[in-house]
Amino acid sequence: WPCIYMLHAGSRRGPVRAALAMCVGSSALGSGALNERSVETAHSFTGRMCAASRLEETRRPDSLFSDPLAYTLAGKEGRAQPMGGWIMVPRTRFGDDFLRDHYTRGARQLVLLGAGFDARAYRMSGLPELRVYEVDQMTTFEVKEPLLTGESLAVASRAAVATEFTRPGEWAAALLASGFDPAAPYTPSRASAM
Repeated sequence: WPCIYMLHAGSRRGPVRAALAMCVGSSALGSGALNERSVETAHSFTGRMCAASRLEETRRPDSLFSDPLAYTLAGKEGRAQPMGGWIMVPRTRFGDDFLRDHYTRGARQLVLLGAGFDARAYRMSGLPELRVYEVDQMTTFEVKEPLLTGESLAVASRAAVATEFTRPGEWAAALLASGFDPAAPYTPSRASAM
């Protein structure tokens, strides 16, 4: 499952501390052949399924969140097989609330390991100083990045960090090379998985 990690600078044992692990996805409203490009890996397909679940929730009149990019990011293949609102909706809302809470406490960096088709950098208003680092396989970004062309960020910045998770240490080095600052404030070091 793609995971969201908020990071903590209170420890010097390494640049990354998991504070929360949960499935993430993304969203969009759009059409055309571009968003119908197929993903190459099961992981990337899972991201599209998560986006489809966010789309279903966004369309509800009493939705717990809005993800205006869900349609586009899910693509036809994701919309055909949503992940399931019973798990994605509460995880998304919990993650959004967790992020907002820790932002008010000074966290200014968010790392999404296995980001998939997450769109928090585009949909989370009220976090103007947040820097989002999306870490995932190049195969995911090859499909996702063209879909985001022309979209406005809701946060200070977003970096797409392409890596291969099967190579030990590669993702952490790529994260640092993308501008992540392990000395800057981020969230608590204790993992709280759903």
